[in-house]
Amino acid sequence: MTLSELIQEVYTLTNRPDLVGLTLTGVRAATLKMHQSDYYYKDIFETGISFTTAEYLQQIEYRALFPQWRAFKYLRKTDVTGTEQGKFIDPIAPEIVLDGYSLNRTDVCYVAGSLIQVRSSTQLQYSILGCYLNPVITEAGYSSWIALDHPYAIVYEAAATVFKAIGDSDQFAVFNNLALLQIAELRGSNIQAQGY
Repeated sequence: MTLSELIQEVYTLTNRPDLVGLTLTGVRAATLKMHQSDYYYKDIFETGISFTTAEYLQQIEYRALFPQWRAFKYLRKTDVTGTEQGKFIDPIAPEIVLDGYSLNRTDVCYVAGSLIQVRSSTQLQYSILGCYLNPVITEAGYSSWIALDHPYAIVYEAAATVFKAIGDSDQFAVFNNLALLQIAELRGSNIQAQGY
């Protein structure tokens, strides 16, 4: 469903077409909540990263490159064409950058603030980065695979938001439960890329 179709469905369920702003906010928040309810393979984005020079230590300003950034998935060495798939660079916690001998580990990376710090065993200039992105929830650019594949997860959550805001606790409980059932369906169908 499109953003306007989702909004119309919420109006139908709540019978409150007068609550334009609240309904729009509810749909946008519900979309974000559904995408963030787990790490779905359909939210993974993969792209090539080209550093200015080949170095052993590199930094990636991920927020500047990916405004919808949600979480890091992987980084892999490659060549200038992107066809030579090299070694994966292991994501680690920043506090374990040193090995058992108190030496810097190599072929590792970690997220620190708005940067991904990369320590390579070879000079690195080209890599492939995979990350989870949040959906675009603006009115002009709205884009969500959940809105297309599981629209009622968003619709029921947004309706629950509207009912909560207007103080209708009975209807809030009903639609909150329906939204929880939709999240279970969403997870069951989209955690793995291959079905059984």
